Amino acid sequence: MLVFLYFILILVIGGISYQKINGHKDFFIAGKNGNSLEIAGSLLATILGSSAILGSVDSAYEIGWAGSWLLLTAALGLMLLYPFLKYIAKFQNYNLSELLGDIYGIEVQILASFVIPIAWLGVVSSQIIGAAKIVMILSSINYIEAVILSGGVFIIYTFLGGQLSIIKTDFFQLLFILVGVLGTFFYIGENIKDIEGLGIVNEKFNYLDVMVLILTYSTTCLVGPDIYSRLFCAKDIIVMKKALIITVAILVPMAFILSGIGIYGREVLNETHTGLKSVLLLIAERKLNRITSIFLYFGLLSAVISSADTTLLTASSLFTQCFFKNLKNERSVLVTRYMIIFLGIISIGIALYFKSILGSLLLAIAIYSGAFIVPAILGILGFRSRKEVVITAIIIGGMLAFIGKIIGGDKGNYILIFSFILNFGILLIGKKITTHYK
Repeated sequence: MLVFLYFILILVIGGISYQKINGHKDFFIAGKNGNSLEIAGSLLATILGSSAILGSVDSAYEIGWAGSWLLLTAALGLMLLYPFLKYIAKFQNYNLSELLGDIYGIEVQILASFVIPIAWLGVVSSQIIGAAKIVMILSSINYIEAVILSGGVFIIYTFLGGQLSIIKTDFFQLLFILVGVLGTFFYIGENIKDIEGLGIVNEKFNYLDVMVLILTYSTTCLVGPDIYSRLFCAKDIIVMKKALIITVAILVPMAFILSGIGIYGREVLNETHTGLKSVLLLIAERKLNRITSIFLYFGLLSAVISSADTTLLTASSLFTQCFFKNLKNERSVLVTRYMIIFLGIISIGIALYFKSILGSLLLAIAIYSGAFIVPAILGILGFRSRKEVVITAIIIGGMLAFIGKIIGGDKGNYILIFSFILNFGILLIGKKITTHYK
């Protein structure tokens, strides 16, 4: 019953925000008036989605303290982003594809607007999977029904409120997240301190795995569509800087807190982790008292909602730019709302087929990072090349990263790393050829 009331509350908030939206600026960047706490809260709520929280705990269950690398690499990416803020603040855009369009031309913008949403469907679906697993515990419905219910709520909420509702509610959802996770950690804390887990680098997660995670996940925080959509909502560069500092200061301890919970789960559950339920949810069900578990469940639901609405709006607004050069018109708001419905339904379908949260997330991020990270970073730093060269680098880099992730293991990791090298090489050689013929 409580979960349905919670979803109704979310939809009411979306409806109220719908009434307050006065144009495309409110819908896409919340009026560009966000303060430091709002931007930091939104960044944290976006990063600490179900894929990060449940995935980190599940990962730590299998690979020990190395499970902390997911959030640690996110924090690293945000630290690397800090000196880039002076460049980002110069662009008066609504999203990353517009920024790429300003740098390389409209054709690159259209390609980004088409490819990134496809990759981001995996990110959206991972949030729906996480929500469904929680809803199953809090109600009597099955997985299919939980996926449809959760996905439907995300679609309606994002459709109504856009960025205005997201940026205003993410801070409060973050508080739910922190209370739920920290409450769980302190409840079981006495039992964690005496448990020894595998080291932060070990035989199950070696230095090559760390490098790949840095290339794929750190860089997605350095140049990521969801991260930039948060930053573009900031009032000015000072707000951006303060927000990043706050975000990193919270992410680092959270990385170890979630890993500690996963290692505890390995010790006390005494079983192979299989099935639909994540380790954290099994701990909540079997080891926490009723009050602590309720706080955790609603903290996780808040994490899911805050990430799902952000990623769904990002994907939808990017896809809209396949039809509009920029989003600064009212028609783009209408089309984006249609795209929210369209991409949301596809994400529900993916969630029904794939039931692995972290797998869905990392596959999507690998495709994006292999394709866009190198051109985006170089472009922000002033690199310019012909659009044909950039498009070739994006397509080949993305395809190689996808192949590497599908193959998996060390061989797949090497292919994924090579996708970055080849992407850079194509851009560099193309630049030299262009300069030579001029």
